[in-house]
Amino acid sequence: MTSKLPPELLQLFTPRPPLKHVKPTDCPPDQHPAPKVTGIGAYLSELLTAPPGEPIETPQQRKERQKAERALQARDNVMRGISTWDPSLNLQATEDPYKTIIVARLHYDVTEKDIREKFEAYGDIVSIKMVKDMEGNFRGYAFIEYAHESDMREAFRSADGTRILGRRIVVDVERGRTVKGWLPRKFGGGLGGTRIGSKEQNQQQPG
Repeated sequence: MTSKLPPELLQLFTPRPPLKHVKPTDCPPDQHPAPKVTGIGAYLSELLTAPPGEPIETPQQRKERQKAERALQARDNVMRGISTWDPSLNLQATEDPYKTIIVARLHYDVTEKDIREKFEAYGDIVSIKMVKDMEGNFRGYAFIEYAHESDMREAFRSADGTRILGRRIVVDVERGRTVKGWLPRKFGGGLGGTRIGSKEQNQQQPG
């Protein structure tokens, strides 16, 4: 069949010339020089007199060390915060702390109008202070000052555990300026039990 092909196609079937033999640069494997293997007896004296090396930290030890360092840093931050915390110097606070309640665990989409509609049922409201961070984002709690202390107490007794925008809220009297030695949750104080310790110890519902 190939005899009938044109010369141009026959060239495609022409075998290539054989590879040129090249002398190997290495010696055969059976002629390789064997490595000289000796015992460690000659080095025992050096091991006995060598200075002790630095201990190597395992991953578990590093994890425990970093955890302890974070805990120590957190305690230092709390102590510094306690030394400088003075709620009486807060210029954004309400005028009369004895007529003020704190409403916590609010929905982050809640507005001042929502809060006012909920708490005006207990009395005349003087002001509502919605707490925000440095970026202006609502932090989920607010202070409400009433015109009368009796209205504040009624709101404290009746509104705790109710819901705003479907979320259960926590209501308490203001304690930072009315209770001597009071500390907020971030400094290890507060009344809540949701962060006591383990999951078995913590309360699952606020309040």
